Amino acid sequence: MPTIDIDPYDASEGVFECLGCGTRTRAESHPGTCPECDGTVRNIAISRE
Repeated sequence: MPTIDIDPYDASEGVFECLGCGTRTRAESHPGTCPECDGTVRNIAISRE
């Protein structure tokens, strides 16, 4: 059975994108909500499969 390696990449700074308006913000920790529209944000610095 093949071994599955986990990508050790860990972003030192997150890039967060608002799901509502698309505003992008750089921060070391999750900002909670979008500074423009108060919408939900997600970290896009780490890819999702």
